[in-house]
Amino acid sequence: MSTPVDKRRVWWVAGGVVAVLVVVVVAAVVFVATRDRSTDVGTPSSTAVTTPSADTMQVRVFFHRGEADDPSRVSAVLRTVPRSEMVATAALTQLLGGTTAAEAEQGYWSQFVPATAGSLHGVRIEDGVAHADFANFSGTIPNASSSFGSAALLAELDSTLKQFPTVRSTVYSFDGDVAAFYEWLQLTPPTGKPGDTAPAVAEARRFLKTVVGMADPAEGPFRWVDDNAAEVTFYGRSPNNGEPVPTLATVVSLRRDGRWSVTGTRTDPIRVDAPTAGQTATSPLRVTGAAHTFEGHVTVRVLSEHGGKTTEVGTGFVTGGGDEQRPFSGDITFTAPNGGAGWVVFAEPSAADGQILHATTVRVVFPGT
Repeated sequence: MSTPVDKRRVWWVAGGVVAVLVVVVVAAVVFVATRDRSTDVGTPSSTAVTTPSADTMQVRVFFHRGEADDPSRVSAVLRTVPRSEMVATAALTQLLGGTTAAEAEQGYWSQFVPATAGSLHGVRIEDGVAHADFANFSGTIPNASSSFGSAALLAELDSTLKQFPTVRSTVYSFDGDVAAFYEWLQLTPPTGKPGDTAPAVAEARRFLKTVVGMADPAEGPFRWVDDNAAEVTFYGRSPNNGEPVPTLATVVSLRRDGRWSVTGTRTDPIRVDAPTAGQTATSPLRVTGAAHTFEGHVTVRVLSEHGGKTTEVGTGFVTGGGDEQRPFSGDITFTAPNGGAGWVVFAEPSAADGQILHATTVRVVFPGT
């Protein structure tokens, strides 16, 4: 009777030993696997331990995006570059290399290409004027001498440099020769003197305050387009400290015919496709475009002008994108004046205090009886 009991005990002990061995083996395998994985993770590449904020910085570079229908319309992209005190030089250097493959896939395009990279001799800023000198890349960009091409090229250069509040106007040259650069573009070299800009700046400021509704726009760069046309950039102010915000830029276009008058304004985050400049506006007015604003909100105001007085005849709003630039469309009803001209103002109000931060403004006409 004792033999069966002994066998059962032997099998029980043997089974226990096997179980212990299995646990030990599994633990060993887990230990080895864990040890191997820890070796992989514990040997990071040199980039993994670099602190980006210490060694790099971000700059904004302006390229065109989408359809090639408006040479002056550009959009900003962010580039990460080695940290430097020469921020304008860093931004312009990035521009001259053209778009990356990823940016091109997103619809960005430029006349600058890898072949023009490294052509910047230098940038100096004196009395608000940014002077940028290049190696002659005219042979690499043959179509820039057309009216569209020259405007598109200057839009990218000017926007990239004039994002900085210390830059009020720009002058470009090939190997130190200013005339060579502008003659290549079939344009007149800049000849305006600082005293000549005051009337244009004053008219631009008046327009932003009385027509657009900006309380205190901060003056930025001034650029001569030709002998009788200019652009002045103004910045919206932070509701927190009243300081100018470079990303809230409104560019005012002016023309001189005896005296300066505004022909329109534009801001990069609010693109207007309709109405177009000079369009006859009837109620309801169909408006389309794209915007990147707080919660996508864009106010739309229809104004009429008579005898130098501006009157609001209709108002509404459209919604674009709050996370990125997205399309908007809508119909704005207004009380049509009897003829004359006016403006359609697309603006972003501050979420903090309702003040207008920046705006795109389109000149329209009204049908008469």
